Amino acid sequence: MKKGLQTKNTILEIGLEMASQLGLECVTIGELAKQTQLSKSGLFAHFQSKENLQIEILKYAGDDFTENVIVPALKTTSGIRRIFVLIQNWIDWGEKLTGGCIFVTASTEYADRPGKVRDILLHQQQVWINCLERVAKSAVNVGEFRNDIDSSQFAFDFYSMLLGLHYYHKLLHDDKLKERQETATQELLQKYISPHIDLTKYSSQQ
Repeated sequence: MKKGLQTKNTILEIGLEMASQLGLECVTIGELAKQTQLSKSGLFAHFQSKENLQIEILKYAGDDFTENVIVPALKTTSGIRRIFVLIQNWIDWGEKLTGGCIFVTASTEYADRPGKVRDILLHQQQVWINCLERVAKSAVNVGEFRNDIDSSQFAFDFYSMLLGLHYYHKLLHDDKLKERQETATQELLQKYISPHIDLTKYSSQQ
């Protein structure tokens, strides 16, 4: 990796951590310069504007999410096992950041703020939801989900559960979170699995 690109990635990594803690809107070229101990002019040369910086942080986060959450899950067996791996990967990825999943915090910040940052965020979320729909369809193809399921509804239910886990962990600090996660996952999957599937054979610990 060229030095310039390596420096930029380091800046974005620090920016991502800042955004998870403070919110994406609080990440400015000036504040990031302080955190990275680089000059404002040097950072400006990389990003040209605060908006571009925020967009680059989201793109960096999206690439990292794909590499560490989605790709490893897609390498596992299709079906329920892949779903458990996806859940654990999502949890692990969010826990790497002090403030948790950047997409959750950014969605709150930019829900009603039209612009390029929101457009990128919406696109990333749609890609994620499409991925969840494909995961559901692959579970149907291997016979672990029923043929009559609605993959879009599965994506909604699945993502809603993950968002609930995020808030219970980061805001409520629920000491029974792991138990609640297991129960919620089992109950969600029961809505979709084929009659012959025994969910007791599956666990997020395996």
